[in-house]
Amino acid sequence: METVNFKPLLSPDFIVRTLHLKVQILSRPHLPFTHVTTDSRLVIPGSLFVALKGEKYDGIEFIEQAIFKKARGILCKRGTAIGTHKDVCIFQVEDPLSAYRKIAGAWRKEFSIPMIAIAGSAGKTTTKEFLSAILQGKWSAVHKTQGSQNGFIGIPMTLLDLKQEHEAAVIEVGIDDVGTMQQHMSLISAGASVLTTIGPEHLEKLRDIPTVAREEGIALSFVARTGGMIAVNLDDPWIRPHVLTIREGRKIPYSLQGIASNMDMISGYLSPNGKDLIFQGLGIQETKLALPLLGQHNASNLLAAIAIAAGLGLTGEEIQKGILFFKGAEGRSEIRKLSGSTTVICDYYNAQPASMDAGLELLSQITAQSNKGSSSWACLADMLELGSAEERYHRNLAEKILNLKIKNVLLFGTRMLALQDELEKIGFLGNCTHFESHSEMASTLTEGLKTGDTILIKGSRSMKMEAVWKFLEDFTNSYWIPES
Repeated sequence: METVNFKPLLSPDFIVRTLHLKVQILSRPHLPFTHVTTDSRLVIPGSLFVALKGEKYDGIEFIEQAIFKKARGILCKRGTAIGTHKDVCIFQVEDPLSAYRKIAGAWRKEFSIPMIAIAGSAGKTTTKEFLSAILQGKWSAVHKTQGSQNGFIGIPMTLLDLKQEHEAAVIEVGIDDVGTMQQHMSLISAGASVLTTIGPEHLEKLRDIPTVAREEGIALSFVARTGGMIAVNLDDPWIRPHVLTIREGRKIPYSLQGIASNMDMISGYLSPNGKDLIFQGLGIQETKLALPLLGQHNASNLLAAIAIAAGLGLTGEEIQKGILFFKGAEGRSEIRKLSGSTTVICDYYNAQPASMDAGLELLSQITAQSNKGSSSWACLADMLELGSAEERYHRNLAEKILNLKIKNVLLFGTRMLALQDELEKIGFLGNCTHFESHSEMASTLTEGLKTGDTILIKGSRSMKMEAVWKFLEDFTNSYWIPES
C-alpha cells in the first residue's frame, strides 16, 4: 500500500485546532493563507491579518483596510466590532499576541529541519547573515530572520514564514528584559544555538552585565537541556564557563586565538593583513576564507557561524561555497568608498559599548593600512538603553580613542557630551567637536576631509546617523575632494 505524506497547511482549520476555537470557518477550511502579517500595509489577497495593539498603534483600526485588501482571515481581540464579511474568517481571542505566538509555535513544530537560534549582546544579525549564507553551501532553501525582527512579534513572524521547501532556518533572538529569553527559546524549540558575546545592553531592565550574562545564557542552556548542539565562544569571559557548567547536549567550543591541536573545536586566526580568516576543526583541515566584513569582531562572528555549520556536518568546501552567498546588511560594518580613496565605515544600525569599541578598532586598523599622513574620523552618536550607567559607558570611550590615536572625534547627541568632557579631562590633543545636527557634523567633516582618510559613522539606531552618510555622499558626488 502506498504511503501518502500529508503536508501541513497554515489554514483556518489549523488555527481553529491550535487555539481550540469554536468559530464558523470558510467553506474551504483547508485552503492555506497566503501570508500572515501584523502590518495591514503588507496584506495581500488571502492573508491572515493579526490585529495587535502596540505603543503607537492599534491593529483594530486597520481591520477594515485589511479586509478591503482581500485578507482572508482576521485575528483580533474578543468583542471587536466587525461587519459581516462572508469571505473572511474572524478569529476572536482574549489575547491576540499570545494567540499569534501560540500559532507560530504550533506551526514551527510541523518542521523537522535544522533550526538554529542566534543570540548575544552584539553581532547577532551579522552572525545570522553569515550562517544563513554558509548553510546555502549545503542546502538551497535556507530560511532566516528578516532584518532584526528578533522580539515578541518578529520571532513568530519568522516562524510563520516557514515553507515546505525550507531545509534549514536561522532565527535571531533579542532580549531586553528578564525572562524574555526563556519565552523565546520555548517558542523556537531550536536544535542548535550560539551566543555571540556578552556586554552592556538594555540595562534599563537587565540592570547589569551579570544579569545580561545569565539571561542570554539561557539561549545555550535551554538547547543543551533538550539534547541540542551549542557553539561556545571561548574568547568571551562571560560565555567561556558554559563549556564546564553546561553538561547536557553537544558542545562545540570555538576560539579566534589561533589554530588549536584539539580537533573537537573550531579554532582560527586572522591573517596579518586582517582580510582573511584561517580556521580548522571538527574534521575540517586548515581552510581560508576572505572576510566579507572587516574587523576582529566580524571574524569572531564568522567563526561562530562556521562552528554551527561544521557541527551540522558541512565540509570546508561547502563553507567556502556558502559564504559567497553573503550579502551585508545596510548600516552594519559596511565599507564604502568615496572619491579620492576615502573609506567610510557605515555602522550606524545600532550601537552599544562593545560594538562601539569594535568600530573604533576597525577605524584604527583601516587607517593604519592607508596612505601615510591619512587621518581617522570618528563620527559618533549616543548609545541608548544603558540605564543609569549610560554616562560611565560614554566616558569610557575616551580611553579607547586615546589609545587608538584617533585624530578627529565628531559627536552628536546629549549623552556624547560626557565623552567630550572626558576627552578634555584626559588631555586629548586631537580635534573633538560636539554638534547639534547631522548637517553641521557632515559640513565640518567634508571641510576637513583629505584623500585617503577613513571615517567611522556609528550610533544607536534612533540617532539616525545614516543622515551623515547621506550628506557626505551628496557632497562628494558634487564636489572634488582635493589632494592633501
